[in-house]
Amino acid sequence: MKKENVLASYLINLGKEVYRVLLAKGAKKEDAEDIIQNTFYKVYLLMDDLTESNIRPWFFRVSLNEYIDLKRKKEKQNVYLSEEIYSKLQYTDHEFDVILNKDEIFCLLKDIKKEYKEIFFLKYYYDFSYEEIAIILDIRVDSVKQKLYRARKFIHSKIGGKH
Repeated sequence: MKKENVLASYLINLGKEVYRVLLAKGAKKEDAEDIIQNTFYKVYLLMDDLTESNIRPWFFRVSLNEYIDLKRKKEKQNVYLSEEIYSKLQYTDHEFDVILNKDEIFCLLKDIKKEYKEIFFLKYYYDFSYEEIAIILDIRVDSVKQKLYRARKFIHSKIGGKH
């Protein structure tokens, strides 16, 4: 098989994989198709800059960032921090999974480092696993956990919670 055919086959399979992930994360079929099509176009534009080792994480990242942007545009609404959420956020990290009101948390994260914010939203807003986040961002799972811990710690410090 020619190298171009191998690459085309790889990209098609990658597109199908990311398409399934987008659907699993709640994207509408049409939106997922548009996102994959746009990502393929970007691959075509950047083909010379992409390598075998970075194309997969890049493809995931571009597709998921586009989905996140699309979701943000569709869900724009006023954000406020209710007393209930504020009081609950002052407790321990393991409670984040239970008490996190994802829309209200936006205001707490506006001053945080971009990398922490990105990981925080991938985990708690879009429900990606540590392993999925590692693939998307092309970092180790340990780094995902560490940055997520720092993001939670930052939120606690902003609301005066205990560490």
